[in-house]
Amino acid sequence: MCIQSSSGIESENQWAMLEAQLPTDWRELAERARLVPNNPPPGAKVTDLSGVESVLRLIFYHVATNTSLRTTAAMGAAAKIISISSVALHLWMKKIGPFIETLLEQITTTRDMFAAKRWAGYDIRLVDASTVQRPGAITTTSRVHYAMQLTSLRPTQITVTTEKVGETFKHFEAKSGQLFIGDRAYANPPGIASISSQGAHVLVRYHRTALPLYDSKGKRLDLFKLLGKLRKRGPIHERVGYVHPADSAPIKGRLLMVRLPADKAKEARARLRKEHSRKCKQLTNKSLHVAEFVIVFTTVPNDRLNKDELMQPYRLR
Repeated sequence: MCIQSSSGIESENQWAMLEAQLPTDWRELAERARLVPNNPPPGAKVTDLSGVESVLRLIFYHVATNTSLRTTAAMGAAAKIISISSVALHLWMKKIGPFIETLLEQITTTRDMFAAKRWAGYDIRLVDASTVQRPGAITTTSRVHYAMQLTSLRPTQITVTTEKVGETFKHFEAKSGQLFIGDRAYANPPGIASISSQGAHVLVRYHRTALPLYDSKGKRLDLFKLLGKLRKRGPIHERVGYVHPADSAPIKGRLLMVRLPADKAKEARARLRKEHSRKCKQLTNKSLHVAEFVIVFTTVPNDRLNKDELMQPYRLR
């Protein structure tokens, strides 16, 4: 993640903070990747590792802020980091990809939080989607659905659909030993049934309207009754719940609930108000109440990962 200053792009001190997250030998890795030719052509803006560092800073800024290449190049010149054209920056982004992949590999292999052994051996796949607009388009024209392996941060599946196709686990192939993690858009019976039928497991942010849950006798769980019992802030509570897909047998899972600290709950309600205001949607008291909690649903059995362990990979997402 790129840190921005009031001037729009990171300062030297903030770059030092970001650089500290990179492998200590990242400059040596850049040399091995031969990012700088032995005999740079006349007029080349990047002639040594200092130039590579400047380009890397611009790329991080571009990705973190989602600004255009032209704006990113202008910001880099204004901040006196490097003066290159938007076309040159694009060419560098195509060239530097394998090097950034190497950096990610170094980072993830040296941090135990990403290792599969920490998560009972599960190969964790993070799923999400992004939208694309063609030049001149007024609205979204395509949606990109992707799965990313946590240990390597590499995309493992990418599917492009029209903007009318929503987010669902049904877009992804799965196999035994994998754990798919998604936000509340993926919390629906058909998607969960798709992953479960392939022998894998899911961990999703709970969606109280899209994912009805039932007890072992087929009676629907009353979410607000369950939340009403959570008086203390901090402890994670668990309740067995079953998903009832339309065309398959019930799927057993676990509903994990934790009440946020007062300050975090206030922030969550503020975000919800802002989101509903932006979409011109009516906000209910029930929605505000649920915002005080983090609620996830998982099909992972308790003997593999307990409730405390399961909350950690969701936070990593």
